[in-house]
Amino acid sequence: MSKFLEISNSVILVQTSNHTSPHLETEMEIIERLLEQNNTVYWIQCEGDFQACYYNPLHKKMHCKVCYSRVSKGAKVVKKHNVNAKNLHLLKYKEFADVEEFKSKKPFEGLHFSSVKELKQYHYKEYDLGLATVSSLVSYTRDHEPDLERYHNFVERGLITGAYLYDVFTTILSRIKPDLVVFFNGRFIENRPLLRACQQMNIDYATHEKGGKLNTFLFRYKSIPHSIETISAEMEELWANGAEDKYEKGTSFFTNKIKGVEDAWHSFTKEQQEGRLPASFKELNGKKVITIFNSSLDEYEGLEGFGPYFYPDDNEGIKRICEDLTAHPDVKLYLRVHPNLRNQDNTQIRFLNSEIAKIPSVEIIAAEDKVDTYALIRASDIIVVFGSTVGVEAAFANKNVVLLGKAAYENLSCFVVPENHEDLIRILTDKDYVFPVIPPEEPIKYGHWNETFGLDHHYYKALGFNKGIYRGKAVKGNFLLRKIKRLFKF
Repeated sequence: MSKFLEISNSVILVQTSNHTSPHLETEMEIIERLLEQNNTVYWIQCEGDFQACYYNPLHKKMHCKVCYSRVSKGAKVVKKHNVNAKNLHLLKYKEFADVEEFKSKKPFEGLHFSSVKELKQYHYKEYDLGLATVSSLVSYTRDHEPDLERYHNFVERGLITGAYLYDVFTTILSRIKPDLVVFFNGRFIENRPLLRACQQMNIDYATHEKGGKLNTFLFRYKSIPHSIETISAEMEELWANGAEDKYEKGTSFFTNKIKGVEDAWHSFTKEQQEGRLPASFKELNGKKVITIFNSSLDEYEGLEGFGPYFYPDDNEGIKRICEDLTAHPDVKLYLRVHPNLRNQDNTQIRFLNSEIAKIPSVEIIAAEDKVDTYALIRASDIIVVFGSTVGVEAAFANKNVVLLGKAAYENLSCFVVPENHEDLIRILTDKDYVFPVIPPEEPIKYGHWNETFGLDHHYYKALGFNKGIYRGKAVKGNFLLRKIKRLFKF
């Protein structure tokens, strides 16, 4: 992450694709500091060119106007305070290609996808356009298998947006020839094409996101924020170079999670009742307690390299585990549904209710249930996870953990990874199976990473998760446009 401080005398392209706080302010700060480091910066801004995006998935006209007015205000702030403002150049997409002209060619007319899987596999030229469209659609619907017929309009606009931007970025990169390209996140239809264009043209890039704390931001050089390989290396580097209080910092991450402290993002457990366990705990009669903590599938759908190691998805894996454990009456099996699925009616929840709930071996604890996640961890003999942070939290509590899917902590020595389903059932049911001893510092490395990754903001001060001030003032869009947007909702 220190690479950011070393960038100088370079030509840099920055894309704005999410104007909400703190992301716009993060871009403003990145641009300001790059200008201070004697770089030339090209800042490309959308004027409604995106036909669908994370902020405005329905492409509402007034949302576009408010967004652009706020970005324009941000540009004025940057220019006002920076002595090298002459080296900042604002770009518009229409300078390189007109989106309406692109749409008029109807590039995807007659194209039909029968499944999400088929859409994922669709490529436009050398760009994985289908996967990026799915990623954005899943985030919009909160459903890992959305109904493509119902959302056909979104899919069409997503395909147009991604293809148009891929062509535009190919042109821009060829003309400007930047040394570095900076953009938000990298997995959505509005920024994935820039990522792919950079990779295919061998141009260095960096992504930004929130940091581990409210007043930090992530700057990932040649990587996206979700890269497990990058996170693992970063985790070890921060630990190796950590201060004397690194154990204390790492431990505080876990203790704060248990307390429901919201110092980086929303707590999923703060509404749970401390110490509460399922009523059935009173009737266990010495049974082995195994608890599965599932993941919210929409959180990683559309990301490459995520998901279970040897199951098609979490749901199918859970179903097989529950079916096979039916033959083991000495086991009490719980499924704790991820609290982030609270009040959702999506494909994942419907599968749990229709397929998993009817299997007699398992008791489902709903996402809305006030059972205490941490009390449940302490009371369980084995914790099974598909990548949820609960896995490393359980390891910190010195519990036996089985990891079944890709996770940011998967390179730490604090869990068991089965070779296949049969091996998993053996691990869960064999009375003679001995879990390896967890080195105490392994899970603490993860906590330390969470507490320390990211760069400190110099000009932005967070006043909440999505609210803050830049150089002492809030960056707001045009007042009249904001009022019209609120009143008429278009």
